[in-house]
Amino acid sequence: MKGFVIEKFGTENLELKNLEPSGNGIRVKITHAAINPLDYNLINGKVVYGVSPMPHIAGSEVIGSAMEDGKEIKKGDRVMIYNRIFDSTCNQCISGNEHLCDNGGIWGVITNGGFQEIVSVPETNLLKIPEYITDVQAVSVPIAALTAYHALIRAKASPGEKVLYYGASGNTGILGMQIASIMGLEVYGVSESAIAKGYGAMEIFGRDSIPADFRADIVVNPLGASTFSSSMKHLKKMGRMITFGVLTGRNAEIDIAALYTAENSVIGSTGGTRKDLMSLLGIMKNHQIRIPVDSTFNFEDLPKALKRYEEKHSGRILLKY
Repeated sequence: MKGFVIEKFGTENLELKNLEPSGNGIRVKITHAAINPLDYNLINGKVVYGVSPMPHIAGSEVIGSAMEDGKEIKKGDRVMIYNRIFDSTCNQCISGNEHLCDNGGIWGVITNGGFQEIVSVPETNLLKIPEYITDVQAVSVPIAALTAYHALIRAKASPGEKVLYYGASGNTGILGMQIASIMGLEVYGVSESAIAKGYGAMEIFGRDSIPADFRADIVVNPLGASTFSSSMKHLKKMGRMITFGVLTGRNAEIDIAALYTAENSVIGSTGGTRKDLMSLLGIMKNHQIRIPVDSTFNFEDLPKALKRYEEKHSGRILLKY
């Protein structure tokens, strides 16, 4: 089988090699992958996590077809990979937070991932894809949609509340706005791109055209340092700011007095639990969630897909195996 290996960081260092199957669990033939910030940054040496092993095979957001039977998974099932490694024994796992496992990490970061034709995955990390979910939808669920959904859970989002999404034209923005709208929130977005329109928001603001008096119960900011301080100014009293990205930097200034005098909260969020994932699939059974696709590349053209990711694009960039 073939897979893309990096011995040193940088897209230009990706090598398509013949590989021997490795890993433990059920063998899965990968059929689709999505390019996301995690994979792009990992390949280019910009992740905030430790990468192992090296040389490394990236790819954390993939779906495929089971090649053999497990206890619940059957040969031929379409499956998605829950991309958190967990031991089921630490305090976090026991409390239902396996995505924060004390001894775990992200599949595709602390393990080899899915930019190869066949992977072996523990059955506890596999979920059968329901028939009502397309391949294009499914490949966006394990990271993009789950991250957006878990952030709303962390924020204790309630129907009728107002939420403001920075990065509204990005993966988590487009998906998060749709999910928030389904959950009954009043949704607004911040983006300079027209693609953000039509995905659940009542209005899309340019970054410099948010009304000065606009206030939201929840502000979702996956962009990092450049918009951190300004986004805090759009919180209502007792509002919550959710952050899960450092695209524009990881160190930001904060007005501590403004934070505590309004009793606001800054909440970190990452990934999501298997329970969240099952709940999200339930939501998708009754509500259509649309996934805009910018382009689809053949698996062998992964370097071209990554180059496209670097350019201004509209929607997801996918690989088809």
